Amino acid sequence: MAKALVTGASGFIGPRLVARLQRQGDQVACLVRPTSKTDYLTPLGVELVRGDVTDPSSLAAALEGIDHVYHLAGGTHANSLDDFLKVNEAGTTNLCHACAARQSPPVVLVVSSLAAVGPSPPGAPHTEAAPPRPISNYGRSKLAEELAARRLADRLPITILRPPIVFGPGDHDGLNLFRAIKFTRIHPVPQRQGLPVSLVYSDDLADAMALAVERGERAAAFDEACPHDPTGLYYAAFAEQTTWAEVGRLAAAAMGMRVLVPRLRKYPFLIPALVGDLLGRVTGKPTLFGMDKLREASASGWQCSSEKARTQLGFTTPEPMEQRYRETVEWYRVEGWL
Repeated sequence: MAKALVTGASGFIGPRLVARLQRQGDQVACLVRPTSKTDYLTPLGVELVRGDVTDPSSLAAALEGIDHVYHLAGGTHANSLDDFLKVNEAGTTNLCHACAARQSPPVVLVVSSLAAVGPSPPGAPHTEAAPPRPISNYGRSKLAEELAARRLADRLPITILRPPIVFGPGDHDGLNLFRAIKFTRIHPVPQRQGLPVSLVYSDDLADAMALAVERGERAAAFDEACPHDPTGLYYAAFAEQTTWAEVGRLAAAAMGMRVLVPRLRKYPFLIPALVGDLLGRVTGKPTLFGMDKLREASASGWQCSSEKARTQLGFTTPEPMEQRYRETVEWYRVEGWL
């Protein structure tokens, strides 16, 4: 029986991963901050360890006896690149150094993002060999996170997983999509081609994480001449590619309704994005929609191929997107979110 530590476990993916690890017999501990909401972790009976990846002094005790580290902690909303880097790059550096200092370093899975590589060309989903060209501060910080981990790949076993858009039970950000469709019956897309995207369901992503730790290849020792070596890197997504326009229809159908999906250029969204950035600067709190998000939403596409994960890890997505959207809506309704 392995002992696993999950960082960022209070996020919406964390409880799904914890449950997945418990089903395979792992003993699970979760690194949580004093302010973290643990409502969905406590019923799982996991050990809650107080700590923060941005506080190096809190990590050594948390790693005692740990075999596997699932590093989900990270910032997804921030007002500046520096704010993102403080959590995503510096936090990962702290964690990896703490792991490397162990007499027997644990396997570390770094959960990055498709945003780290940047938009995919039309009709050409990214493979792990694609050179990274992130276009948002979030994407740049996630690429910096990957490099921070890879610089220690000669001292501990590291695997990196880049999910695309993740949806499923407990997703607060995704809830906004369902609520907007429910109350407006409109799903505008700031890209004329409908914005090609890849998706992954939270439970399927949890499977990919567990498989990556169990069977995945490990990152090669860092080489400045080849800083983005794809060894030890995986994507996990539905094999079926879709569009953000179609996502709106899937969400609407799961709620038993129809939706209008206008495909627009990005210009009508400029004012809301600028206002979002302004509010963020005035209040000091990041907003959900600003220029960074508009750049991502109006890009050529966000698609990836998970063929490597399917071949090497045995990763599968056992249920179709439509069923997973119905399950998500059912969870939202049972919990009173929708």
